[in-house]
Amino acid sequence: MLNSFVAGLNAGPMKVAKGGIVLAWTDSLSVGVPTLDEHHRHLFSLLARIAAMVEEGGLTLDGLGTVFAELNSYIAYHFAEEEAMMERAGFPFLELHRHSHQTIAMRVADMAAALTAAGMENAARDLHGFLTGWLIHHIEIEDFEYRPFLVGGA
Repeated sequence: MLNSFVAGLNAGPMKVAKGGIVLAWTDSLSVGVPTLDEHHRHLFSLLARIAAMVEEGGLTLDGLGTVFAELNSYIAYHFAEEEAMMERAGFPFLELHRHSHQTIAMRVADMAAALTAAGMENAARDLHGFLTGWLIHHIEIEDFEYRPFLVGGA
């Protein structure tokens, strides 16, 4: 049963690694807007860095703090760009999408603020787990809603 579950995960955007589930970009996650797809790929690369830090024993408070800072900065940039595109395209659920973005940004900022040397491995795992679930859900459910409005018009 577990082997079929793992095989199913490995068929999609998630791959099972030694330390748990990690993400890998696949074309099935494309929202059809090259700029936003590139943004999403960058978010995946940040997740890969977090997973590598934990798995390879290279986790430091400074290193994780740097990833948190980059993540906070990048999601603010990405969310602003994505929301501007949705606004230009007349996406009818912009405010709902914006609220989702605000919730995620606050959650990541709260996690960064709680980061301590004693709890950094748990913080890294929590951040990775949270972002893994959020990123897949957000792209496949929420971002796919704007595809018909943005594709060809962004």
